Amino acid sequence: MSVPVALERRGRVGHLQLDRANVRNAIDASTCDALSNCITALESDSGVGAIVISGAGDDAFSAGADLTYMRGLDGAALRRFIEQTWFMFDRLAQSPLPSVAALHGYVLGGGLELALACDLRIADDTVQIGLPEMGLGSVPGSGALQRLPALIGPARATEMILLGRRIDSTEAAAIGLVNRAVAKGEALAAALAWAETIAARSAEALRYAKVALRLERTTPLAAYVHGLVSDVCHADKRYRRNTDKFEG
Repeated sequence: MSVPVALERRGRVGHLQLDRANVRNAIDASTCDALSNCITALESDSGVGAIVISGAGDDAFSAGADLTYMRGLDGAALRRFIEQTWFMFDRLAQSPLPSVAALHGYVLGGGLELALACDLRIADDTVQIGLPEMGLGSVPGSGALQRLPALIGPARATEMILLGRRIDSTEAAAIGLVNRAVAKGEALAAALAWAETIAARSAEALRYAKVALRLERTTPLAAYVHGLVSDVCHADKRYRRNTDKFEG
């Protein structure tokens, strides 16, 4: 039986590749389980500092949920699968390890929602990015309704969700949906380069930066958390070594 997600260590970077190219890396329950197990393994490895997620084959990062698999579900079983994808993607978003999505080809539906759960996104010029759920009589159910407006603003997010229009890498970069647009075939190398740079940072600084970035600026808790973050980072031996070099 094939494994739906391939895990590879590249120095301090853990590379997860959706490995269902025959179905455009469509996401089913086994894919969610495999992603969760891989993330747990990487988090338990102190030598890993960042994650890259990509898709196998030439056609897609991921074309979304596996509709063939979903047609075999109904009622509570279907709802449980949708919940599983939501919690799996949130598991990635909440991970202390920063993540970079390397996007190519189809990035649709649940595939886009997986990319949105990553901290950074790099797309090559073959991408078709969109949320087709409304056209299928449904709604995005795995985090796009929460993450997309926060990323690109409510007006643009509403347009993408209600119209189901696909956008290319140029437009995606212009509206802030992806951090960088690159030429065909260059997304993975660029994502790995970013991840290597990130993985060289202090693990404590990365962990608390992710927590602080998720806080609303207006909450009173933010000030206390930022104080804690700064204190922890300043106490870190790596911080002291770096500031000594800077001052020297």
